[in-house]
This record gives sequence, C-alpha cells and structure tokens, in this order.
Amino acid sequence: MSIFERVFDKIGDDEKAAEAVQAAAPEQEASLAPEHLARVSERCLAAAALSVYCAACDGNVSIEEYMEMDINIGKIKGKVKLPETVEKELDKISSHHDITWEEVVVYLDKLNLDSLMELSDDVADIVVASDGVNEDEQRVVDQFANYVKSRV
Repeated sequence: MSIFERVFDKIGDDEKAAEAVQAAAPEQEASLAPEHLARVSERCLAAAALSVYCAACDGNVSIEEYMEMDINIGKIKGKVKLPETVEKELDKISSHHDITWEEVVVYLDKLNLDSLMELSDDVADIVVASDGVNEDEQRVVDQFANYVKSRV
C-alpha cells in the first residue's frame, strides 16, 4: 500500500461516505465538507512532498520511482475532487525533484500531530523501495524522526 493510499485510509467517516457516493455513482467525483477537504488536501500535499524528497534524496529519481509517484498522485486526483490549486500544487511537487527539506517542512508544519505520526511509518517504506537504505536515505529517515520529535 502506497503512502497516498494510507493517507486516504486514515481520513474518517465523511470521506468514506464520499467514497461510497462515488462508488454508487462513479461518473461523479466525491465531494467532502470544506474542513475535511482542507485536511485531505494538506495530507496529500505533505505526503507528495515527503515522497518526492525521499525518492530524490540520493540525487537520482529512478524511472520506477517517478512512475510510482505519478500513478499515486493520479490516484489522489481521481479519488476526491481536490481544489484546482491543490491539483496544480501536486503537479508542481511531483516534478520538483530537487525539493529541499525546508520546502517539505512547510507542508509538514500544516499537519496535526496525529497526521504527522501516520506519515512516520511511511518514510521507511519509501527509502527502502530501492536496493536497501543508503547513507542519503538514512539521513532522510533521521531528519524526519528529528522533525517529528520536535513537534511532540
């Protein structure tokens, strides 16, 4: 299960209701209450930024990593009707392979502690997606762990 799928698995009853509406009428995109849509948008943007940062931390995003990120961002867009500004931001993030930690933190800072903790497990999944964990990937794991500790 990808980081993006996990984000949607943890969203809550209103979002599940929107998914049920979408399943019943697939030609219509699911809609959420504004406060939930804002929360989903923040989680998606943070997950995308963190994913790109982790994938690119060793200076190279493989074609497989790029394709997976592109597919996952497409899944986000297809699951819930996100505001156009969020969709554009997702596109910008997915193509910004030289994203810095400081840029990622801007997205992470918008998450509450529970949402942030949910992303903690996913960082390890991202960095081990290739052939083990190299020094740069370990640095990302440590960087994120220190960030989470600073928020606790």
